[in-house]
Amino acid sequence: MEKSKIKIAFLSVFHPFRGGIAQFNTELFKALEAKSDISAFNFTTQYPELLFPGKTQFVDNKDLAPHFETPRILSSVNPFSFIKTAKAIKDFSPDVLISSYWMPFFGPSLGMVCKRLKKTTLNISIVHNAIPHEKRLGDKMLSGFYFKQQHGFVTMSETVKNDLNTLIKNPATLLRPHPLYAQFGDLKDKNASRLKYGIKKDQKVLLFFGFIRKYKGLDLLLEALSHCREDIVLLIAGECYGEFSEYQKIIHENQIDSRVFSHIRYIPDSEVSDVFSASDVCVLPYRTATQSGIASIAKFYQVPMVVTPVGELPNEIIPNQTGIVCESSKPIHIAQAINDCLDAMKIFSGRLKDEKDIHTWENFANAILSFSGDLKV
Repeated sequence: MEKSKIKIAFLSVFHPFRGGIAQFNTELFKALEAKSDISAFNFTTQYPELLFPGKTQFVDNKDLAPHFETPRILSSVNPFSFIKTAKAIKDFSPDVLISSYWMPFFGPSLGMVCKRLKKTTLNISIVHNAIPHEKRLGDKMLSGFYFKQQHGFVTMSETVKNDLNTLIKNPATLLRPHPLYAQFGDLKDKNASRLKYGIKKDQKVLLFFGFIRKYKGLDLLLEALSHCREDIVLLIAGECYGEFSEYQKIIHENQIDSRVFSHIRYIPDSEVSDVFSASDVCVLPYRTATQSGIASIAKFYQVPMVVTPVGELPNEIIPNQTGIVCESSKPIHIAQAINDCLDAMKIFSGRLKDEKDIHTWENFANAILSFSGDLKV
């Protein structure tokens, strides 16, 4: 007699919400779908518009991101929806409830749903950040409430695992590296991709990709660029949370206007391959960091990285084989690491391919399923 598949409810943000968490959830859902009876439960409201710092929370009609239809049921700010969501999940009768966690703001909504399922369902949290990059009063209380409703945790870095240990006693934890994103398409012709952004064939291209926020250190990278040789240019591709004018001021003051190609907008999935195909090095000049979804994309496209020595970033690369770790976050040290990385490009190519073959979504899903078998309600 064939063994019945484990039944999983997956509660988090999915399409039509955009961004790294929704993309992560979609890829993990697809990997788990092949091995379980799984159903997704989506948000109706992620952030109230007044609290959202970007232009929109949703993909547009032209976005080709892979997705599937999900019931949109949970509002982060409507307590009645917490009860409704818990009932809908109970009616599905899952063995396991997986939820993704990345900000204390979602502690009450996700936590209340998990609390109502806790006695009958195995609750597993995928923790992207246990402690937020930009801290606020009440963070520990909100996160702590959510974490107390879980039977097990999946983390993708030692940093997050250690942070989790400061918030909850003896958590059952599975540590697995962030899988590599493959849904954005294959590498494209480098020169053709550069043409789309007005970049010359013979220029060396640095990439700063993703949402622009203070902790991600774009200002440090702009200062560093002024210390790099003239043939090195910077492609900025991402939406700014806040005003870009402060970065534009740095560009102008350092007289690097002609060396910075700014595309300050959300980059749809259909364009990600062009952005990485046009680039020689992906730079993560972060002030604070846990694991990085951007690093996972860079690894998939076999683009070497320059990272600052903060959080988990040094563990995202194999030094001098898949990238360079800066001596510090000072612009002069970032500039030196960029120069060293560009000088060693031929060394990186073989090892980057090896990395691409290891960190698959299938392996990640298998690890979660195995971990769930070791836990008890």
